[in-house]
Amino acid sequence: MKVSKIALFLFLAFAIHVDSNAQEINFGDYGNYTLTVGELNNNDLEYGQIISGSGLHSIDINNAKVLTISGVQYLDVIVEVTGANSLYLNGNPGHTGDSQKSIPFTLKAAYANSKGTPTIGQAKFITSITNNSFIKQFPILERQHQPPGPPPTPPTNAFDQSQVEETAYLYLYGDINVGNVDAGNYSSTIDVTVNYD
Repeated sequence: MKVSKIALFLFLAFAIHVDSNAQEINFGDYGNYTLTVGELNNNDLEYGQIISGSGLHSIDINNAKVLTISGVQYLDVIVEVTGANSLYLNGNPGHTGDSQKSIPFTLKAAYANSKGTPTIGQAKFITSITNNSFIKQFPILERQHQPPGPPPTPPTNAFDQSQVEETAYLYLYGDINVGNVDAGNYSSTIDVTVNYD
């Protein structure tokens, strides 16, 4: 009798697992929507001329690098950002770990997805940044505290994406901590990948 109860329990657990997977539909498989990433401002994150050993320097959200993400307003995007943990002399990552040829960098980020051109005051700060990297999912257009709408109709020849297109904004900024480093230009890259969910 004990064996049959265990077998029944395993069967029920398997049945629950199968039912839960059957409820997931990936609408991205049924549509061919375009997604455009651009720059709102053409400036890089530049800290300007800084003296060796001068300590903490910050670029705040008001002076952030701003990227635009334009796509279908009712779809979610997944934004993956990966940045180096330091700025390197002449941009050479071979200087990793060399305190005289690298400057520690701390990435900060936020996004805004209100209708129209959002202000910085509408930005939502991304707090899950680890080792200057994060993955964040959000809708192109904020849902105003409502659940997601019905699934989108797959595009046809009559579909005009410009009728349902909006733009979200991604803000990248951060801090550097300048120790006693060699003179020269210090830089590194931040990679940003955006896909529909």
